[in-house]
Amino acid sequence: MTNSTNREVKPPGLELPDLDGPEVYDAFDPSGLGERLRALPGQCRAAWAQAQAAFPAELAGGDYDRVVIGGMGGSAIAGDLVADLAALRPTVPVIVARSFHLPFALDARSLFIACSYSGNTAETLSLFRQAVAAGARTLAVTAGGALAEAAQAGRVPVLPVAVNGEPRSAVGCNLILLLGVLNRLGLVGLTDADVTDAVDAMERRLAGIGAATPTPDNPAKLLARELVDQLVVVYGGGIFSGVARRWKTQLNENAKAWAFYESLPESLHNSVEPYAVPSPAGPDLMALVLEPMAADNELKERYRVLTEMLRWGPVNHRLLPGTDGPPLAQLLDMILLGDYVSYYLALLRGLNPSPTPAIERSKELLG
Repeated sequence: MTNSTNREVKPPGLELPDLDGPEVYDAFDPSGLGERLRALPGQCRAAWAQAQAAFPAELAGGDYDRVVIGGMGGSAIAGDLVADLAALRPTVPVIVARSFHLPFALDARSLFIACSYSGNTAETLSLFRQAVAAGARTLAVTAGGALAEAAQAGRVPVLPVAVNGEPRSAVGCNLILLLGVLNRLGLVGLTDADVTDAVDAMERRLAGIGAATPTPDNPAKLLARELVDQLVVVYGGGIFSGVARRWKTQLNENAKAWAFYESLPESLHNSVEPYAVPSPAGPDLMALVLEPMAADNELKERYRVLTEMLRWGPVNHRLLPGTDGPPLAQLLDMILLGDYVSYYLALLRGLNPSPTPAIERSKELLG
């Protein structure tokens, strides 16, 4: 077992920490990431109220033909989730840009939203400057930093992200702020009741996966135990495409675990090929299949085929169906489950889930 500041992983074969006792949380979560996870429903409620009360009047009345959300890491995940929800109804394209340069030209009919928790992400700042120079209608969603300063100097509206913690801990705030803006513009269709019902469902889910729920009755703790010493591949399609990416990045950042994600239907055209070929080396593989309840018939058929292929391999896998309810409720519920699974996995591996020293080291190397 290690202290909370290093990255030595608990060796396989040793007895796993007890997730039902307070000692493991005191030892490995000194910053209280678990409390920040528990605050996600309240974060979403507050962000929806903020989006209604502080909608930027500068954006109203625009005849938009595309929405581009620029960001990196945890700040960009919210854009993926918004794009998946927006795709459920006829609307303009919602595109997520993760780069220094836009792959297409923007103009006055483009809405560009720069999403950066710190406000200092170099790639996002570059995209923001390009959008302003192109004359696009622009919005900044940030907690401050250089992005907030540049927006203020350029008279670009800002929606502040009032969440303490890691950028990835602000996913609920970012998501709901973005949805609130696009909803006011008529680009997505949400009501106050939709958001309230989705957040209420999250709070009910919390009662079953929080730290106080014993392991035998806690699906998040049980799944985390299964993932110890596993290489994880997360599959998702439809409204769970971005959710699969969120699971992958949370496993990376919280649990410091190797994990990848695949999207449906694309994965049936390539990644299924090695299923029946034994791996010559490396850890055991676990496939997690996130299946939304609100899927069209074509997507449901692809999920059926994927699970058949995993059984045929055979490949160790778990099917994790979405809950009953509207798309937003399903999406938030599956995000919450993934966040807790990655959190418990970190504790089982004897690691502090909050700091990301390798990411910080890569930033240092970039100068």
